[in-house]
Formats: sequence, C-alpha cells, structure tokens
Amino acid sequence: MALENEVIPEVLVSERAATVFKEACQAEGKNLEQSFLRIGAKPGGCSGWKYELEWNGPEDIHSEDLTIKSGEISVVVERECLTDILGPVKIDFTDKNLVEQGFVFEQLVNGHQCGCGESFTPVRDLKKSHS
Repeated sequence: MALENEVIPEVLVSERAATVFKEACQAEGKNLEQSFLRIGAKPGGCSGWKYELEWNGPEDIHSEDLTIKSGEISVVVERECLTDILGPVKIDFTDKNLVEQGFVFEQLVNGHQCGCGESFTPVRDLKKSHS
C-alpha cells in the first residue's frame, strides 16, 4: 500500500528476464502466480551496495514489502530499500558468454554503477550530492 503522495520508483523486468524467470518457475514446478522475484541490496561491492535477487512465495511477503507487477512478473521489494537505496531499476538477463551470464540490474537514474554491474551508489546518496 502506497502512502499518500508517495512516488514509488519504477521497477521494470525485461522480456528476456521475465522469460528466464518463468522458465525457472516451470522447471522447479512452481506456479507463476504464486512466485515473486524479490530484489534487494546489501552493503558491499566497489560502489557501496550490491544487488540481491531471489525467488519468494506468498509466505515470504511482509507488511514492509511492495509488490510491483512488471508484465507477467510480480516483483517484491522492501519499501525503504526501493525508495532509499535502489531507486528506479531495470532487471535484465544476459548470456554474453558462459562466465558472464545471469540476471543484471540497470539503474534508471543517473547514478554510479560499477563496470561489472553488480554494485551501485544508493539513490539517497545521489539526492544528497545533487542538493
């Protein structure tokens, strides 16, 4: 539930990432309607924070979480993590080669993301530097 006048950052799941998530659910015998792609972040990496991604079921959703629909995929993220740390983000999937493959994140704001795409500067720090 969004608070009045609260702007919720956009979360997009690319078509390729959605297909991979759907295929993974099917391969593991999980119902897509009962499957959630949870995104988050934890301190670490060369830019300050690292992305996290995991599968969640309905029992894993908490009151501090937001559920955002992107196409057929339901994304779950803790409200404060999305608004203060992640900001608007796109989830994609790459399979450039055997070593570099998997889900990747792209910040949809002009922030600092490391070259490997695994860590980033939180949006709350971007707001301070542009004030």
